[in-house]
Amino acid sequence: MTEEEVIRAVRSFSPGSAGGPDGVRPQHFLEMISCRESGPKLRSALTGFVNCLLQGNIHPQVSPVLFGGNLIALEKKCGGIRPIAVGYTLRRIAAKCANSYATNQLAGYFSPIQLGVGTPGGSEAAVHATRRFIEAMPDGHVVAKPSTACAEI
Repeated sequence: MTEEEVIRAVRSFSPGSAGGPDGVRPQHFLEMISCRESGPKLRSALTGFVNCLLQGNIHPQVSPVLFGGNLIALEKKCGGIRPIAVGYTLRRIAAKCANSYATNQLAGYFSPIQLGVGTPGGSEAAVHATRRFIEAMPDGHVVAKPSTACAEI
């Protein structure tokens, strides 16, 4: 990953994104890499760390900690529990970089079969196309979509 790609990943977090077990939030990294004095060195170090992580060059004793996270149990409206894990921000930055790379590589392969990867506004386009399809259907025909809101994973 280039330094620009890592910076883009740091900037892509939503404002107020939670920190992992260490409490370091994406906003902390954004502020640190934006610092005039130490920012350039930190951007370089962060890029090197992300690349080590993506290449699998991490000590086996560190891996379970870095790839762990805080687990929060949220109650579903229809009963049951939805587990939410918030991992370390460093690992999340690396994951965003990996996802960005994969999206760029696969977008052409998936298009036009599916619209969810690498197609800006793809989901919205699918919704509008479905709406037009439904409006043009003959009387007595329906479109059924299974509910996944409470499906077990």
